Amino acid sequence: MSKVLAVGNLKGGTGKTTLAVNLACAYARRRRVALVDSDSQGAAAAWTGTGKSPLAARHLPLDAKHGGVTDTEDRRRDWVAEMLSLRTGHDLVVLDLPPQFEDSVAGALALADLLVVPVTPGGAELAATRRARQVLERARAARPSRALDCVLVPNRVDRRTAIGRALTHTLGDLGESVGPALRQRADQMSAYTSGTWVGGHAPDSEAHKEIEALARFLAERLWSPSSS
Repeated sequence: MSKVLAVGNLKGGTGKTTLAVNLACAYARRRRVALVDSDSQGAAAAWTGTGKSPLAARHLPLDAKHGGVTDTEDRRRDWVAEMLSLRTGHDLVVLDLPPQFEDSVAGALALADLLVVPVTPGGAELAATRRARQVLERARAARPSRALDCVLVPNRVDRRTAIGRALTHTLGDLGESVGPALRQRADQMSAYTSGTWVGGHAPDSEAHKEIEALARFLAERLWSPSSS
């Protein structure tokens, strides 16, 4: 059964686009995957548009203030129709959400099976994650017959710092599942500047291994018998 994996947080700079692109590319080696860039800035579409990645993002912005596809109710329906069409032709749709969880994003979560929330160390990031959970709970309440799973991912973790070492434990107190941590790695940034994903830029590097470990963790939640 086709699944939708959404990646987002209320605060920019948490690495959501990097995570969405790398997860989509990791899954694309084994499954039919579509990557949807719903952020008006179009970073994922620009990144994967170089032709160096195994797939290219489709840019379907959700942000109405920037001329996105949800400016009107008709266009919002068109956006949903595009997403449903992509689900029909793919095993997985990875959705890179904009950093502001407005009504349109809450609507997008109605289509999702799993929300992945990257969280970097810091008080502002944790506060934004708590607010994102409020949006998540509203989305869950709107679809009581269909579960919406959530995984918090410690991202850009520097274990040399106390806050970095404590991040996984801190996230565990928020009441959602916590995935494998991603360390602060130079290969992640150099992959971006090279226009490809980390597995293409630095295969078998520690950064690549961490993405693959997270992809396996999330796949078990997406395609486990209980999630069907």
